[in-house]
Amino acid sequence: MRKLLCVCFFVTMAVLMAFGQKQELILPVPSEKPNPAQQKQIDRKYGMFLHFGMNTYLGKQWSDGTDPASAYNPPADLAEKAAEWVRIAKKAGMRSIVLTTKHHEGFCLWDSKYTEHDIANPAIPHKIDVVRAVSDACEKEGIAFSVYYSLWDRNAPSYKDADKHKYIVYMKNQLEELMTQYGPVAELWFDGAWDRKNPEDWYLPEVYDFVKRLQPECQIATNWTIGKHPIDMREGDSILYFPSDFRLWDPYLPTWDDPKVYRYNGKNYYLPFESTQTISVLGNWFYDETDRSVRDIEDLEEIFYVSTRNNNCLLLNIPPDKNGVIILEYEERIYELAKLLGIKDGKEFPSQMKHPNSLTAFAEAQASSVYKSDELHYGADYAVDSDVSTSWVSADSTGWLEISLQKESTFNQILVIEGGNHIKKHSVEIKKGKEWVPIHEGEMLCDENIESFMGYGFGTIQLPKPVQAKQVRLNIQSSNGLPVIYSIRLKNVQE
Repeated sequence: MRKLLCVCFFVTMAVLMAFGQKQELILPVPSEKPNPAQQKQIDRKYGMFLHFGMNTYLGKQWSDGTDPASAYNPPADLAEKAAEWVRIAKKAGMRSIVLTTKHHEGFCLWDSKYTEHDIANPAIPHKIDVVRAVSDACEKEGIAFSVYYSLWDRNAPSYKDADKHKYIVYMKNQLEELMTQYGPVAELWFDGAWDRKNPEDWYLPEVYDFVKRLQPECQIATNWTIGKHPIDMREGDSILYFPSDFRLWDPYLPTWDDPKVYRYNGKNYYLPFESTQTISVLGNWFYDETDRSVRDIEDLEEIFYVSTRNNNCLLLNIPPDKNGVIILEYEERIYELAKLLGIKDGKEFPSQMKHPNSLTAFAEAQASSVYKSDELHYGADYAVDSDVSTSWVSADSTGWLEISLQKESTFNQILVIEGGNHIKKHSVEIKKGKEWVPIHEGEMLCDENIESFMGYGFGTIQLPKPVQAKQVRLNIQSSNGLPVIYSIRLKNVQE
């Protein structure tokens, strides 16, 4: 049936072209409320982001497109394993899958007629169409199938042509393959637009129109949609990458009062926000065999709460390894999250989210100094705001960060995500009455040997016994740069 519909569409298009009928571009309809297709996306709420491809085998997060196709070396049973990714997502309560069909290096996870830099290259022994495997599994499991496609292509010769539209033709040819051969596509994610400084060089109205004629309900967006971080977004801001059906700026979370209405050419458009977060503490997108870090359950619960509470959506990135397997630590953690949220095996989302269990949920913070005195972008509260993409940045190499919890709490662990691994000597105090009482002294806060694509380091301060406090202070006594704290969380771990 799907193939028949596609054939009918192209026959219709061919007839129209033969008679020279010029059609107006399909563009979003101005509105200050979600349209039906946007509402479907909002209702899906929670999905799995799958970064898999050439970079999985190179052990890189980004590559430059010069590596041979033979570097991609999947197992013979990858199709069966890809179907398991979808089954895992469904069991974890996820309603959608977004697959990286082509990342910045230009390698395609399907057999494209327009390049040999794909899974069908003669140098690749097992030519599994990953897009087919995932889309078929999504259809079987009743999960929405969506596509990530990098605008930036570091391999395609046409990308470097002086005539920038030549690459747009190449891109539309590939998008036609993706939009006509794999059933319904719920979302189309464009990334890498920053590589062309002028947004007009992407011919987005033309591309948007082209995709909508093939998949009318597909929700389309370009990363960095508004051209501002979420903390800078304001109602009525201009849309940088128009047209878009929703907003992206990975890997940031929306603000609590996230605005929804943005403008283009004097008209208002409703745009929900889709957040992306990694299961890895270090922020790695593709699987990295040196990174076995897994986000804490309370951290993930709080991320879910913030990401989905205001007509927005969350994609949690779960990268398969070189064998095409989602490692057990990732699988168990997202099942644990699903159980905590009450959504395991596709159960309904709760009508009202419970208060997150994290002791630092809704905590407040203040600091000895803030970089450039810019509280909006580097303030102390960013160390406790659930978003590891925002951070407190100190103006000095020494100083303190003070956290005030919602209520007096018991804890015996302090989990820290630090930028740059600058802190070399530190101590922790709790407030008792009017006095600050020391409870810990240490050297380096995070392991300086940890490598992270996002520049994160992380460490755990284990206290010898539980303590009780409402106010906690981290003292930075020595550092080799300006301290940066992306996240600091308190836990009471029972033995």
